[in-house]
Order: sequence, then C-alpha cells, then structure tokens
Amino acid sequence: MAENRYNEFDEIMNSQKQKMNSVENKYKELLENVKRNTSETKYGTQSMYLGYFCPSLVMDKTVGGFKKGKLQTNIPKNKSGNYVVCDIDSEGKLLRMQDINSYGTIVETYIIKEKETEFSVNFSDKKLTIYNGPSTRTIYENGILKRFDIIENSSIWSEIYSYNPENNRKIECRKYYYVPNLKGSDKSIPVGIKGSPAQLFIMDIELDNQEKVIKIEHNELIDGQKVLTYTYEK
Repeated sequence: MAENRYNEFDEIMNSQKQKMNSVENKYKELLENVKRNTSETKYGTQSMYLGYFCPSLVMDKTVGGFKKGKLQTNIPKNKSGNYVVCDIDSEGKLLRMQDINSYGTIVETYIIKEKETEFSVNFSDKKLTIYNGPSTRTIYENGILKRFDIIENSSIWSEIYSYNPENNRKIECRKYYYVPNLKGSDKSIPVGIKGSPAQLFIMDIELDNQEKVIKIEHNELIDGQKVLTYTYEK
C-alpha cells in the first residue's frame, strides 16, 4: 500500500528528531570523542550534505550547484573567506566538520556512529541547532552504501541503493523526495501519481573499473511511468 512507504518516511523523520534530542546535552562528550580519535585534519570549501564526505553516488552529478569539493592540507584562500575544517579518523572517515564563515561563525557537524549507521547532527555555539542545515542518516551493509537520507524539518530526501548481483558495475538508486504535509496531497495516492506527497527519481548507475561513476540515466516516475529526464556521462 502507498501508506507503507509514507509511514516509513514519517518514522525516519521522527526517529531523527529523537536522535537529535538524545544528543542535545552531549556536546562535550561528542567533542572529546573527536579529540580522542582524530588522526588528521584537512580543509575544504564545501559543507552542504557533508561536503567532500557526502556518501551519495549521484548528487554531485545530478543536483545543480552541489559540489563535494576537494580536501587540502592548508586553509583555502578564497574571496568569501569561508572554509571548512574536517577532523578525520584513522580509517579516513569524517568525525567532525566545522563550517567557518568570514565573520567567525562556526557550525559544527558531528558524526554519530551506531554499527553500520551514521547520523550527522549540527551544533552552533555549542548548542544543537536545526536552523543551520539538515541532518543526515547513512546506512551501510558490510561497508557498502545502502541508503542516504537528508532530513529537514518538513521534508526528507532518501536515496536507496540496489546492487546488481550479476554485474557489480550496475547500481540502481531510487531517490524519494517526501513532504508529509504537502498542501493538496493525499497519502492514499501512490508515489508517482498526481496528488502524492512524494516524488520518485530512478537512476541507473554505471561504474568503471575503479568503481567511479561514469554514467547515470536519470528517470522520474510520472503518472506511474518511468520517464528519462537526464543522462550524465563522464
């Protein structure tokens, strides 16, 4: 039933709120974990959706204006004066990202790991904030990306990955955009049908020998039909 998918999204959004509430008073604990486990510190210019560490296979190739950026050993020089500080553990995984603007304002994004699930939460002036970017949830299975959720106060983007067992260079990503209180929508209407509170984009991904994305066929489910809207080729 259509409601099952919507209920899943509602549960994820509610669970993320609970997760954020559970760490609201744990700033010192999160900071100490970073200090204890940081192996190296690198710098960059991009912080949106975890910037360089964004796990999405498709976002920087299908979303206009989004870039993962690059890491460097020194603070980058640019006209804006903004930069990002990344604290990284011994396995090359992000522990904390500090987004620093030209006025000295700092938004800290901490990564909380629970088995193969990683959550991000944001702090400003050592206080939990929901006004300085979304939180995220990333799920791995045996180290392989299975899901990436970007959770706002009133919406969620969800990328769900399926891997071809017969060809490890072929991946499908189903990307949902869900607005639970979308005006005029009805949760009894299936995704992809007019009046649904969600959109579905289906992306067929092809990798090269180095597991880099070289092609994406970007489709949208419109009136129940898979319609090709864009093709990315490297």
